[in-house]
Amino acid sequence: MVFMETFVFSLSLEQLRSSALLLRLQTHTPRKRTLGECVLSLRALSLQETQHWLDIRPPCKPRVCHAELQLATCFQPVSSRIQLQILSAQNLPSSSSLLTQSFFVKVEMFSDGRFILKRKTKVVRSSGGQVQWGESMLLPITNQDHNLQLAVKLYSRGSIRRKHLLGQVLLGFESPSPEAKEQWKDSTSNPEKIVTAWHRVTHS
Repeated sequence: MVFMETFVFSLSLEQLRSSALLLRLQTHTPRKRTLGECVLSLRALSLQETQHWLDIRPPCKPRVCHAELQLATCFQPVSSRIQLQILSAQNLPSSSSLLTQSFFVKVEMFSDGRFILKRKTKVVRSSGGQVQWGESMLLPITNQDHNLQLAVKLYSRGSIRRKHLLGQVLLGFESPSPEAKEQWKDSTSNPEKIVTAWHRVTHS
């Protein structure tokens, strides 16, 4: 089988030294399925055009994610807002290839199931399965917002800039997580108190 197709990527020299190409061979009949994949490191590329033969290996099976997020909340009724701190993450999955992996958190606010707003942290590389953000977000809230819910989503991103949702933590009175529900109750019941807790991310 011959493809003879060309793709062009815009990368700086610094990005090139820490990047790799993930190539997947897929079939779309009768359904989309990955037959195999291979990785080409871009670290050693030169200005001259070169050809590479790569071994296609079976695709990696998805692994169970045990990542945890450390979150701090503080209800500020005078200004009608809650301060959410994205502190850190631990037990992050390691890359199964040469791809450089970074992580970020996206926060989405809902009221009665209706989307209100979203915020996002910076993208940070992991070290030893851990990431430190220490970022604060101020979100509008009142004592009457009993149906408010925060979806705190943890994403990984490889050097080819493809993001992957690892899981989320739902903060609110209707959270399926007892720990997340307790943190939200403690924060809203005790204004100006900083409540900090670790949460296992899930796909619920």
